[in-house]
Amino acid sequence: MGSDKPQLTGWRRWLQRIIAGLAIVLAIAAVLPFWQVDHWWVRILDFPRMQLGLAGLVLLLLLSLLVARYRGRRFLLIGSILVAASIFQLSHVVPYFAPMPKSVGDVEGRCEGQNVTLLGINVLMDNRDYARSLALIEAVDADIVLLTEMDAAWESALAPLNDRYPHRLGRALPNKYGMHLYSKLPFEGLVLARLQPDIPSIRAQMRLANGDTFVFHGVHPEPPHPGEDSGERDAELVLVGREVRDDGGAAIVFGDLNDVAWSDTSQLFLEVSGMSDPREGRRLMPTFHADYPFMRWPLDHLFASEHWALANMDRLDDVGSDHFPVYFTLCLERDAESRLVRPQADADIEAEAREQLGEGLEEARSGDGEN
Repeated sequence: MGSDKPQLTGWRRWLQRIIAGLAIVLAIAAVLPFWQVDHWWVRILDFPRMQLGLAGLVLLLLLSLLVARYRGRRFLLIGSILVAASIFQLSHVVPYFAPMPKSVGDVEGRCEGQNVTLLGINVLMDNRDYARSLALIEAVDADIVLLTEMDAAWESALAPLNDRYPHRLGRALPNKYGMHLYSKLPFEGLVLARLQPDIPSIRAQMRLANGDTFVFHGVHPEPPHPGEDSGERDAELVLVGREVRDDGGAAIVFGDLNDVAWSDTSQLFLEVSGMSDPREGRRLMPTFHADYPFMRWPLDHLFASEHWALANMDRLDDVGSDHFPVYFTLCLERDAESRLVRPQADADIEAEAREQLGEGLEEARSGDGEN
């Protein structure tokens, strides 16, 4: 006996097949990062979770509108895959929007002598429009400015800042990993190369106007890309996180981490360090890529210890780089020297950190051997 149910024919059949194929790709992209390896082509899938989640919803809408009359088991299977993949992907970014809980509280009352303003710019080494970055830095007039991808030409072009920022530290490099710290606050600091000699970071003991001190970490690890896995980046973040927890006092970690806030690596860093992300419960603030509005994710971060509250944060205007600048105002609301986290993270977190660190050190040794 024949069925009265309409059958897919022609272009609708091909459309369903195409959507089915894309649904499988989206599902694989959603679960592949569960594979605990440092391969760049796995770790890079952490970045576009919001875009992939929205793509799944668009495909689901397309499937429903154009193939709705022909619903059957295949339609339900494809739809279920798209729904599951989209929900899973978007669940990673939901914590960064209101009204989700804020992990860094808002400033309550006045904050005089205990506040600090920070400006971060990945200038893009090949960007030679020095005037735009210089003008922004002068207009914002932050207490602390961290610049990444600084080479000798950028260092020279920004020399007019030297009078405004008497306390400076940095290392110019031709490999896109140069870093400079400009500060109105006095500090004692040094440039470190934790894992790779040509990938510097900065550690500085800063003094606020009221005399309180805090530790500032400027970081810019190497991203996962073809020919370079994520092990060294992940290990550097573990090392910085351990330093923050070992110190125990007020601290700020700032810079282009070449990782998204919701990745396992970033979440492990927060667990190891005991720090928090001020974007949680507020907004995502994607900073890269400045030229492609639909392919942006947050690579530039500020993480704060529990001593701090947030007064303001913003993504600033394009300066010709592939990253947008970021700006934060924090207030020290707890005793800077008080330990607000336990000396050690939970045992399972420490075990995962040791594994990440071991893999990163092995990758660094392998890289040194090849060089």
